[in-house]
Amino acid sequence: MGIPSISIYASELMAFYDVKTLIRVGTCGSIHPDIHLKDVVIAMGASTDSNMNHDRFGSISFAPTASFGLLDRAYHMALDEKMTAVVANVFTSDKFYDDSFEQKKKLLSSYGVAAVDMETCELYSLAARHGADALTLMTVSDSLVTGEHCTAEERQTSFSDMIRIALEII
Repeated sequence: MGIPSISIYASELMAFYDVKTLIRVGTCGSIHPDIHLKDVVIAMGASTDSNMNHDRFGSISFAPTASFGLLDRAYHMALDEKMTAVVANVFTSDKFYDDSFEQKKKLLSSYGVAAVDMETCELYSLAARHGADALTLMTVSDSLVTGEHCTAEERQTSFSDMIRIALEII
């Protein structure tokens, strides 16, 4: 979907339909050696190389985060159900293919960033703006550390843990 598209959808849901809770479910690429294929990543916060927050805040480096209540419920459900899940910071990028990604991956991973996606930073920023709760749950579909990736069939049949968490915490 990407940052511009989620910006439109999430803004309209909150502004025109009074939506107060948004949970994004999707896939991500692992950039940390301890995060593996099919792990569920519960995104605590999101860094970005997008210009969206720079445009909003100027020289302020706004650090958007998940709603703690949703995050806490998701984490404890994953524990109770013995799912392989990790709460971590993620990196939201505008670029799917980035010539500078290897340097970014090495730097971000050294700071504990677990995975890369294309929506979380904007979702969390907009939720903060609109006084809504937001959470991103992702299943690792690709390891950008090892080069492993899930097959098309695995993507269709084995990503149910994040969906179960999302449905249960709502």
